[in-house]
Amino acid sequence: MPTAGRLAGAVIFALFGWYIGGIMAPFFPEERPPAYLLPMCAAFGLFIGWTVCGSRTGKGYVNAVSNGLTTIGAFSFCVVFALGGNQMISNALRNRYDGPMDALVGMFELMIEHAVQFLDVTFLATLIFGGIICALVAEYFGKKYP
Repeated sequence: MPTAGRLAGAVIFALFGWYIGGIMAPFFPEERPPAYLLPMCAAFGLFIGWTVCGSRTGKGYVNAVSNGLTTIGAFSFCVVFALGGNQMISNALRNRYDGPMDALVGMFELMIEHAVQFLDVTFLATLIFGGIICALVAEYFGKKYP
């Protein structure tokens, strides 16, 4: 059911996802992120903002803090999963895996490599505090326009 909280969560996390995609560029080798990074982050932000954050609005501002952390955790997992999956497909097309299970294990190894690649205090603080602020904004609209 569409609500103002869901709409606000989707829009604010899509904008935040676009911003996060922009500040992820220096973490890639030679500062060359994939061309699909910004739209992918915005799309994940839109989807996860609608489903995770938006569905939990209207329960108070204290719960909005944990809602923001949950939403950012889901967003981060999806981005790292997509990056690892894309790299795995690229490696599989170059015949670098012995079989499908080797490729699947390789995808999770690539996910861990990408996650370690983004370990930076400033980046993580931006993710955490930005996610909390976005969830508080979504909570405001969810309470004001139920």
